[in-house]
Amino acid sequence: MPSGWEAELSLQQDAEDTDAGPTPDSQGLVVLHAANFWLPNERDDYGSEALDVMGPAGVFIALVEFDSGAVGSLLFEHHGIPTDLQPDDFDPAALRRPMREQAGLQRFFHSAGRAFCLHAVIGSYHHRHPLTPEANTILSTLTIASEGPMDRAEYPLNSDS
Repeated sequence: MPSGWEAELSLQQDAEDTDAGPTPDSQGLVVLHAANFWLPNERDDYGSEALDVMGPAGVFIALVEFDSGAVGSLLFEHHGIPTDLQPDDFDPAALRRPMREQAGLQRFFHSAGRAFCLHAVIGSYHHRHPLTPEANTILSTLTIASEGPMDRAEYPLNSDS
């Protein structure tokens, strides 16, 4: 991650502990959180607790993995990590819990035989033009490895930087 960014890769919370888990059996599915601010230790899969502490210059990214059976579905038809987000893609109404001037977006995609939701939030809708390229820069450094003989919970995503 670039200087000033923090990232953490983890397994999804138990589906019974989440209000809207991506699959009935989310064991072994990963979540990546990345932000240009300090990430609190406790966060749900979509980073609600991080958004509580994010300032107006903040950028938060969550990649939430779904069951691989979703790869063939229409929702996940886009191939590859979205790296071409536009400032006007961000919308304050897209947040589950609107906060201050924050704006967010979601994109569903597949890569390497795996299905993901990109959940991106910026700290200020009014500053979306300078904040959006920061999100795209981070997204462009990520690659997704396919399932293989490695433990996918330990080596599921790689950063090129």
